[in-house]
Formats: sequence, structure tokens, C-alpha cells
Amino acid sequence: MLTFIPSSFRSPQGAGAHYLRAHMPPAAKKRKQSAAGGDTPSSSKGKAPAPPPDPATAAAADGSDEDSDFDRASLDDAEDDLEGLVGEVLNGEIDDADAANGASHSAVDVLRSGFDPIVLEDMRGEDACDDGHALAEAGDAEALMRWLVAPADLDDFMRHTWERRAMYVSRNENKNYYAGLLSKDIIDAWLKAGKMRYGVNVDVTSYADGTRRTHNLNDDGSGGVDSATDETGVADAATVWRRFEEEKCSLRVLHPQRWRDPLWKQLAAMETFWKCSTGCNAYLTPPDSQGFSPHFDDIDAFVLQLEGKKLWKVSPPRSEREMLPRYSSPNFQQGEIGEPVLEAVLEPGDLLYMPRGTVHQASCVPGAHSLHVTVSTNQFNTWADVLELALPQAMQAAVEDVPALRRCPPPDLLDALGVARAGDPEPDAEDSGADSADDGRKSRREALLGVLTELAGAVMRRLPFDDAADQLGRRLMRQRLPPPPSHLSAPKSLCGAKAADAVTGTSAVRLMAESAARLAVEDGAVAVYHPFANGRLYHMEGGEDEDAEEPEDEEEPGALRFDPEAGPALEVLVHGEDAAEGGVVVADLPLDPEERRVALVKRLVAAGVLAVVR
Repeated sequence: MLTFIPSSFRSPQGAGAHYLRAHMPPAAKKRKQSAAGGDTPSSSKGKAPAPPPDPATAAAADGSDEDSDFDRASLDDAEDDLEGLVGEVLNGEIDDADAANGASHSAVDVLRSGFDPIVLEDMRGEDACDDGHALAEAGDAEALMRWLVAPADLDDFMRHTWERRAMYVSRNENKNYYAGLLSKDIIDAWLKAGKMRYGVNVDVTSYADGTRRTHNLNDDGSGGVDSATDETGVADAATVWRRFEEEKCSLRVLHPQRWRDPLWKQLAAMETFWKCSTGCNAYLTPPDSQGFSPHFDDIDAFVLQLEGKKLWKVSPPRSEREMLPRYSSPNFQQGEIGEPVLEAVLEPGDLLYMPRGTVHQASCVPGAHSLHVTVSTNQFNTWADVLELALPQAMQAAVEDVPALRRCPPPDLLDALGVARAGDPEPDAEDSGADSADDGRKSRREALLGVLTELAGAVMRRLPFDDAADQLGRRLMRQRLPPPPSHLSAPKSLCGAKAADAVTGTSAVRLMAESAARLAVEDGAVAVYHPFANGRLYHMEGGEDEDAEEPEDEEEPGALRFDPEAGPALEVLVHGEDAAEGGVVVADLPLDPEERRVALVKRLVAAGVLAVVR
């Protein structure tokens, strides 16, 4: 099986990049024989991915009207073309050379053609690689992503791999690529310090005989849910390690970025790149064991191998309906999944990228434990989410604007429409005895469907896409990590209540962090949303965060609301180039009188959104 590698992939980043076209790992990564000296275990057998549904069969199965005024196959083709449309908006046109090698904007095309992965070996030594910690420290989002996927070119990754196929990068020459992110010793220290609560900070799991189990209970019976507080108990270190060593249980460490600064900085930078919340879990597995069933996730996953070795089996989405899902799957049995397109033993420094919907399972090889971090992004960050936010507003606006939508449907609507009527046969025109009543029902049905289609068009014409984008931006500001101090454009002493008190008309201010504020118009006011009141403890969980900054007034944390007249001034302060670079002088803001300009800026400085630079 050959992997499509775009022409630009075949131009390595210097002599250090070596590109493989086979889907199997390089020789150095081949699976070892078992400790008993037996043959290498065979890959799991299962059903191949389901073929694309036949349009005619699908129409009959879902009760569609076979006599409707569109051709089902043509509609399927048109909907397939939509993938090319959204891909072209993101990446531009595919050049002829790459198209000839099978490049496609369409994830459907990739799945139909075999879901072949990209497999690369990074031949660079440690001295030739960028320092990922330094990039994360600086908050250089694009440079950090380039480092993460190297030696693949980031632009090529976005154009040809992201959302379409898995990618495996082997780094035999640099096992320390991810060194310092997390370790087994650090997890041990957290457990011994009593910081880990079951189900909140750690899960203890096993997978045996096709069944996944959770063991979130201490040997003395403690650790369960407290009926008074509805909270789980603290994981006992001795119990956890006994289960790990004797019962071959795995540990899933939930959101370790809450306590681990290198992960915090990396995820904060990735949130800036992807413009959506980004999280991670860590997985610690004992030798010769597996902690989780085969499944797929609703996130784009970047698996970073930190310690030991782990065998990964990657299978295609089981059908087109399950590719790029918005929700994760249940646990699968081995017979419910397709054959792997990739089997690779990840070692320290290696990377595995999997799009949403990729079926996967992993097991630790004999001899040593495995520790990896799965960085997750793009959950609920789809075109569907934009439309889901826009449609209710469009409906509300249309009902207000279009009197016809407020009219009652005719009493016979329920007689003419419904599943029972969708399959009514059209009378045979050559049959002189055709029932005229059937003709009447058919024409009445078509008339009602025509009216509904026109009314739906009135709704569609009012889709408020800008408002929907603002709602996505507001969600991001509420969910994202607080910017680390090293990502800020100015010392924290230049913002806050004390700095705000010193603001005058001659002061100059700038954003504390680029892309860390969002304007929205809501309920007749202009709102500024920001992440500076967020904390790390409950990042990705939505709980009340103990380390979040308390607002000084009764406003919602992370939200400031202003009169509409302040809108132009806020645009300058939040989205203007000067605000992101040299600074904006308060007196130059388009808002009168001076007292209002100063009061507006003081609120933003006190909240941490702006810094007083002079």
C-alpha cells in the first residue's frame, strides 16, 4: 500500500528529512518478538470500512420520496463537491502535480481510496532541531506547530493531511524531542502529594478479554463518591501503583496542564494557532498491557510519545457517516473495526497524528512502561457549529420580518405530509383508470413542499454569520487557558487595578496578548470577552476554577460590557494594529468626552486586557 506524498513533501527540509512511502514503520520500529520468543502477534482481524451507500438504497431506507424533483445521485455528487469548496477556501487550489498523485481536499475521497497514512522518518539529530520548549515559552504559535509536525512542512500538513489521514513521524535520531513535558516520576509525586482525585485527575483502567474496566477505588474502600459533597476521593498512591504493577492497570492523567507549566505553555500557544480550546491527557501503561478498547474520538489527536514503547493500530473510520464525528464512539469489539492501515511502535520523540473519527487502539510492548501525551484540538469546531449558532437567530429574525411565517398551515398539511405519505406512488399516466384522488394528493403534497421550501429560503437569507463567529470567539475566550506570563506583551505590573488608577488622556496602552480578546454585540451592548480571568485548574472541564482571578465587580468573569457608542473605540483597542504593536494613545480614541475615554480604558486595564506602556 503506497501513501500519497505531495510533491512538496518530496523536497525535504535539508538533508535531515527522509520520507517513506510505505504504510508500515521503518525497520528500526518493527514489532519485536514476544518475550517467549514466539512469532510476532498477528494484527487484529475485523470488518473492512463500510463502502459508500448506494444512493437508491439509501433513499429507500430513509423513506425519501423517490418521486421528488431532484436526482439522488446528483445530490450526493453536489454534497461531495462541498468538501472541495471548503477545502479550497482553506488551502487554495491543488496544483496539477499533486492532483496527479492523488491529492484531494476531500476527506471522503481519502477514505474511499484507502485512508493511506503519511509515514515519515526524521533523520535530524538533536542539535539540528528547534527547541520546542523555547518556542512554547515564547508563545510562537506557528513556529511551535512547525516544530510539532516536523519534518513535515506545516503548510503541506494543513493542505494534505489535516482532517484527511493519519501521519506517523519516527525520530530515531532524537529521542529527547519531547523531553521535559511530563514523566512517570512527576505523576508519582502528584499521587504521593494527594493531589489526584479519581475521575477528576486520574482514572485507573484495564482492558482484557475485549472488555474495558475502570478501577477508581482504593484498597481500603475509600475514593468513591462522597454522598455529602458529590465528589470523588483522593487516589491512594500505594493502591494505584499496586494496580499498575500487579494488575496491569493503566493510568489516564486528566488535563495535566493544570499543574505542569511546559504543557500549559504548549497548549496555550496551540490555542492561539487553532483558534479553539486545546487540551491534553497523559496515558501511563505498564509493560505488555492495554488500557482502552478500540474506539474513535471527536478530537484531532496529536500523540507525543514521552517514555517507553507502545504499539498503535490505526484503522479507517468505519463509514463516511463516522468520519470527522462531533461525538466520540462507544468501545468497539475487535470484530467491529476494519483492518489497520498503520501499525507502528512509538518510541520517545515519535509523533502520531489522527483525524477525528480514526479508529485506534494501543498496547504497551513487553519490557518497559509507556507514557504518552495526547494533545486534543478542534472539538466542536466545525462548519456545523457555525451554522448551529446561526440558524436559531435566523429563524427568530425571519419570524419577526416575514408575516407569512406566522400564518397557520392549512388543516390538510398532516394529511399530505409525513413518512406515510413520502412514498406514495405517482399515478401511471398511461393508465386510463388512474385514481384522480391520487393525482390530487400528489399535487397537493408538491404545493405544500414548495411553500415550505420558499419559507425555509426566507430563513436562510437571514443567517447571521458574523454573530455566529462572535459566539464562537466568545466560547473560545471562556474556554481557553489563561496566557502564561511569558506569552504576555508586557509585565503584569502594567495592568490591574493599580495600573488602571494611573491612566490619563496622555497614557498609551496596548493589548496584553494578541488574539486574547473578542468583541461581540449582545442585547444592545458591546461586549469584550477575554481569557485573563480564566484559571488552569478546570481547563477543559467547565467548572468553577479555584485559581481564576475574581472580578472586582458583579460582571461575568471574562466579560466587560459597554454602551454601543464605545464600539469604534473598542475596535481600535481590541483589533487595531497599533494596539497589538506600539500602543494607542487614550486621547486618540474615537469617543467623547475625555472622561469616557479614560473610564473605558481603565476598565480594560483593570481586567488585564490592556497594559499601560507609557
